Amino acid sequence: MRCLFFIILFIPLFKIANINAFLSTKVSLRNNVLLFDLKIERRKLFREVALTSIASLTLVTTSRSSANAAPFGNAQRRQLELCLVTLLRVRYWCEIVSRSIQDKIDNAPSSGATDATKAPYLEARLGAKALLTGKAGGGANSRVYKLATFQIRGCVKDAEKCFNDYYKMEAAGANSDERKELKRRKAIMSSSSLDITENLAALVEFDGLDNVQDPSPRSSLALTKYTKEKALFVKRLLLEREIPALDSFLTAFGTAKRLEIEKYVRNTYPNETPQSLLLQ
Repeated sequence: MRCLFFIILFIPLFKIANINAFLSTKVSLRNNVLLFDLKIERRKLFREVALTSIASLTLVTTSRSSANAAPFGNAQRRQLELCLVTLLRVRYWCEIVSRSIQDKIDNAPSSGATDATKAPYLEARLGAKALLTGKAGGGANSRVYKLATFQIRGCVKDAEKCFNDYYKMEAAGANSDERKELKRRKAIMSSSSLDITENLAALVEFDGLDNVQDPSPRSSLALTKYTKEKALFVKRLLLEREIPALDSFLTAFGTAKRLEIEKYVRNTYPNETPQSLLLQ
C-alpha cells in the first residue's frame, strides 16, 4: 500500500515536468501578445494535475478505515454554549450603550451636542454594523472592534440548529402538553432569530446614511447628521426591540441554561456586564 501511495504521489511530478516542457516550446512559438493565453492554459493544466493527484490519493485513503478516510469534513458547528455566551455579551452591550446614549443626552451642554455627546450613538451604529459585517473602521472604539469578531449570524444559525435537534429529541417522547410547550418555544426561537439580525440592520440603515452591504463604516457622516431624535430612536430600538429579541432567543433554551450562561459571562467578562447585574 505504501509503494502505491508514493507511486501516485510521483505521477503529478512527471505530469508537471511534461507540462513545463510543452509550455516552454509554446512560448518560443508565440509572441508576447499571447502570453496572457499561455498563463490561463498553465493554470488549467496545473489544476488538472492537482485534481488528478487528489483523486488518486482519495483512492488510496478510502481503502483505510472509515475513521481516517475523510479527515476534512463539513465545517463544524459552533458549540451551543459559545453561541449563547456570544449572544448574551451582545445583549449586555445593547443595554450598556443604550443607557449611555440617554446619559449623554441628559447631560449634553446647552451649546449643543459635542463629539463626546455623540460617542455612544456612534458606537451603537458602528457596533451594529460590525456585528453584521465583521468590519470596523474609522471612529470605532475597542468595543466595536471586539463586536466585529463575534460572528453573530453564525452564532444565531448554529444555536437554532442545536435547538432544532433538541426539539426533535424531546418531542419524540413528550406528551401533548409537553409537545405544545416545545412548539411554543420553537416558534419563539424562529421569530427571535430573525428579529436579532433585522433589528441590527434597521439600526444601521434607518436614516439612509449607511447600509449593511457596504462594509465601510460611515462614522463622519453619522456624526455630521446627528440629532437628538436619532439618538433616542437608536436607544429605543436597542432597549425595546433588540434586547427583548435576544432575551427570547436565550430563554428558549430554558431558565437553567440561561442562568448558567449569565454566571459564566459575569465571571469571565465583568467589564462587559451591566453594573446592576454585578451587584446581584
